[in-house]
Amino acid sequence: MAPRNQISYCILLAAILLALPFTNAALDQAALLRQLIKSRAQGLTRPTTHGLTPSPKGSSKEADRIKALPGQPPRVNFEQYAGYVTVNEEHGRALFYYFVESPYEAVSKPLVLWLNGGPGCSSLGAGAMAELGPFRVNPDGKTLSRNKHAWNNENERFPEYKGRDFYIAGESYAGHYIPELAAVIVAVRLLTGKNPTNLKGIFVGNPLLDDYKNDKGSLEFLWNHGVMSDKIWTNITEHCSFVPSDGILCKEAKSLFNSWKNFVNTAGNINPYNIYAPICIQTPNGTNYSSSYLPGYDPCIDNYIEVYLNRPEVQKAIHARVNTDWSACTGDFDSVCSLLATRYSVNDLNLTITTKWHPWYTPDSEVGGYIQQYQRGFTFASVRAAGHLVPTLQPKRSLVLLYAFLKNILPPADPKYRPPTGLLTPN
Repeated sequence: MAPRNQISYCILLAAILLALPFTNAALDQAALLRQLIKSRAQGLTRPTTHGLTPSPKGSSKEADRIKALPGQPPRVNFEQYAGYVTVNEEHGRALFYYFVESPYEAVSKPLVLWLNGGPGCSSLGAGAMAELGPFRVNPDGKTLSRNKHAWNNENERFPEYKGRDFYIAGESYAGHYIPELAAVIVAVRLLTGKNPTNLKGIFVGNPLLDDYKNDKGSLEFLWNHGVMSDKIWTNITEHCSFVPSDGILCKEAKSLFNSWKNFVNTAGNINPYNIYAPICIQTPNGTNYSSSYLPGYDPCIDNYIEVYLNRPEVQKAIHARVNTDWSACTGDFDSVCSLLATRYSVNDLNLTITTKWHPWYTPDSEVGGYIQQYQRGFTFASVRAAGHLVPTLQPKRSLVLLYAFLKNILPPADPKYRPPTGLLTPN
């Protein structure tokens, strides 16, 4: 019997199920993010509401319990719930959620809320099924397999979780609304003197923090990695200051990379979420295969998830009321929200460094990435060889970071460090 993983956590995955057409979820999320940034600069943003389904009346914890997901492997030893939480009864608005308990001592574990970006991308399809949930969808689109690096191994609907240590985690555009949600929770605490939500911290990967810093960092990343020519980069730097007042000459200079179509025409058929990862190739008969082999990673997983979550028996099992076809919308190899872009935004905070930039290690003595700590409890970390969806490309390394975050410590700086038996052991 394998040693018990001692970093088992309760995890709450919240998802708004939106019907956003796509052919490749990962690529569409990049396009959606660029479209949002462009529309905000032009003052054209408007809320997206199509595909939302109101919460059924009288829903309860027991009604939301998932007996078993279709195709799930045997001997599942944790509870799962899914359903809707009403957020505006007058207008019939609700959020869909997927909740997974820890398989070990769930009554004592902290609570983690995971939110994907987009905006509007599914935390169920992208977060739970492709990154950090307990299952991965198999290529047949019908069955599931266990994710050995799942984060669950480590509200009124669930009153037993009141008062638990609570953390908010997510990625990409969630870099906007996770800090905003945390700020609201803190404001309620300060205004009322009460602490109904025991928020301990936020954990955001590849975040979009500032449109202009993100634009600058992403384009500079592409040039540094040889995806963009010197001529294009020189033209961009001559006409762009990456501020709101940038004009038409800057827009024209960036035009070769300002849409997915232009990106592919200029850079070729690569994945902007991880420019060195294999891509999913679709044959004329509709089958999918990876362009090359990367251990533990299947670039076609978005296709499997779309097939699986559109099956009526799956939607029935998770109590989803979907009136259209479901779509997902949808590291340091990420060009959409790159390490450079995050660095520019972090530098703008003007925080004092308390622990200098240094490598951190996994239990098998590999460099997991690099990390720097600042005053007031702020930590900036990179994950080596990861793209935008860090838990998908580097599941073990993301789990090391999560463990350190929840324990309020830095990940190991000593390559010879060995954690307690059964804790993040190499496999």
